[in-house]
Amino acid sequence: MSDYIEFTNEFGHRIQMSREDYEKKIIPHNLELYWDDREKLRQFAMELVRDRFPKQAAIAADRLLELYGPIESALNFRAVVHMHAGEFDQAKTLLLTCLDRFPASGHAHTNLAKIYAMEGDREKAFATLEAGLFKDPNQENGLELYVESFLAMNRREELFERLEQLGQREGAWRPQLIMGRLYLQDENLLKAMQMYKEAIERSRGEEAVVIAVTGELGQAGYLYQLIQIAEQYWSPEFRFPYTGFNYAHALIQTDQREKAAAVLQAMRQHVAEAYQPMVEQFLSRLSEDLAAQHTEAGQEAQPAGEPVKKTWWKFWK
Repeated sequence: MSDYIEFTNEFGHRIQMSREDYEKKIIPHNLELYWDDREKLRQFAMELVRDRFPKQAAIAADRLLELYGPIESALNFRAVVHMHAGEFDQAKTLLLTCLDRFPASGHAHTNLAKIYAMEGDREKAFATLEAGLFKDPNQENGLELYVESFLAMNRREELFERLEQLGQREGAWRPQLIMGRLYLQDENLLKAMQMYKEAIERSRGEEAVVIAVTGELGQAGYLYQLIQIAEQYWSPEFRFPYTGFNYAHALIQTDQREKAAAVLQAMRQHVAEAYQPMVEQFLSRLSEDLAAQHTEAGQEAQPAGEPVKKTWWKFWK
């Protein structure tokens, strides 16, 4: 655990501070500031859990239960805070209460499975985890635990069978995403692409899914397949720039710089304001590279003694 906390203050500035000062100065201030703001308090409470301030996270979680009432997400979060504080009996009681009220809560099943596993009851933990996934097959954390358990037991073929069953549930798309990732690891590109496309289509083109697919294909070095996915599913109106960046990088690496610039140009006005400087920086750097490339090409083709003409790329500048 780091001795320092890095955070963004209310003015949007990134600040690094010792844990002691952060606990004394920032946490009380933010708790007071967000006390009646459910959304901001929820975000801050999650940061407190992440940064391991269990006592203060508990204060925020209790307040969220007051603000939201005993809804599924608030009960689950309070149980998670109990778990991070090592209060497993209280967490279990709260999760069982949550399941009484919300029997379809996949997250409650997953958190309860973690407690059973910690208690050493692996059979009950696995059964609870699987029950939760059949209720909500798109749980990221639950599926990660599920996949890890099968791989640890060297039961890869059975894992694919279970994922296919989960993928048939109404609204399921994450099991297909996981299968695509596993097929990619097995170097079965045909099946990986099939699963990736199915995951995107079943999620109705969810931006986060397209980001994940293009990122995984790029990391594995399958640039043309990344381009294929991006051309079919990327939209310049995506809120985040990451799919566009993945797309542009793949185009650059396959000597399609002009097309990469067009992608960046198309998305620059649509991404969230906080990400626009990133797009502008990428586009500026690419514009300079292209201008230099065109200048070099013009110099090679230009007869001696004649002035070099300006390239069309000035439009992008």
